[in-house]
Amino acid sequence: MKARKSLTVLGLASALALTGCGGDAPAAEGLGAREGVDAEAGLGGAEAMAEFEQMYASAVENGQTTVNVYTPLTATWPAVFEGFQERFPEIQVEPLQIVGAELDTKVSQEQSSGQRIADVVITGDTGAVALADRDYFSEYRPFNAEELTGDPQFSLDAGTLTAVSASPRGFVYDTRQDVGSVPESWDDLLDPALKGKITMTDPATDGGGMQWADLVLNEDSLGEEYLEKLADQDVVIASNTAECHNAVVQGRAYVCLMGAMGNYLTLSGDGAPVEITYPVEGGNWATYWYAGVIDGAENADAAKLLTAWLNSPEANGIKAEAGHGPVTNAEDVDLEFENPADVPQLPRPDLADVTDRQKSSQPVIAGIFG
Repeated sequence: MKARKSLTVLGLASALALTGCGGDAPAAEGLGAREGVDAEAGLGGAEAMAEFEQMYASAVENGQTTVNVYTPLTATWPAVFEGFQERFPEIQVEPLQIVGAELDTKVSQEQSSGQRIADVVITGDTGAVALADRDYFSEYRPFNAEELTGDPQFSLDAGTLTAVSASPRGFVYDTRQDVGSVPESWDDLLDPALKGKITMTDPATDGGGMQWADLVLNEDSLGEEYLEKLADQDVVIASNTAECHNAVVQGRAYVCLMGAMGNYLTLSGDGAPVEITYPVEGGNWATYWYAGVIDGAENADAAKLLTAWLNSPEANGIKAEAGHGPVTNAEDVDLEFENPADVPQLPRPDLADVTDRQKSSQPVIAGIFG
């Protein structure tokens, strides 16, 4: 919490949230209630709650009753967006499911034309950095995420991206198939019994496959030699993470080595015959998700409110149920899986270096996997 904050400001924040400060737009009538969650605890304490009240009041005072979110997480985060709306009932979240190159193109077109629809983008590291490098995001450093915005592993010097979750990855496998081995480590994937039975998202293009392959390529204990041995296992390349999971559910493959915890929880909850193992030896990996507030966004105040709230204790609890680990304010958050922060991880480059390193890794990875 910033030391410059005064009791006068905190008192004003509460008053604004209750009464507003004039203008034609309706004033916020205070925070909404969430069943079973105390507002003060859920938002991170009394000072944090007052800060959120002030941000909420400001957004509503400025007529910002909608926040448009572009993200690949629409299918797995409905409860997250619903939780935000319960806490801030006068602001409606409008998520658009959009991924990869399509996301990049749409944001670029909106910025070029000046007809901006998106208010905030939530996506993975390479996609977020690519947009940030073109100055498509405004500087915003949430008050409750200072340990992230000052860490080069999770932020850019320009202060335009905020880490909001870590999605653990593992091996999702078919419980109906008995191949005599359940992979629990990177070396286990090299078992001859798994030849032709492994699927993964394309490691030679942008996305989760490239992220993983780049981490392995630059890890001394694995490296290019390991990737070559894995390629010799006749790995089946899937077009995306969903297809990787579907191949296992449909019995076309035994294990998806790009298993995402959120997708696994959804599949297992729906009764799919799958389990997940979480490799620790040699280091695990997780997909980190970043939020960026669009430069010139029509609903910038609401976008900043959402971005800050995504790292609140109550938001961390909701995200955990969707298979996303917290990156800050994680105290007392119950997880059904190993928190990426608590297990060895494959070494990651600083966020600013992610794109350049993957570009240099791509020709090597493409040569290995064809």
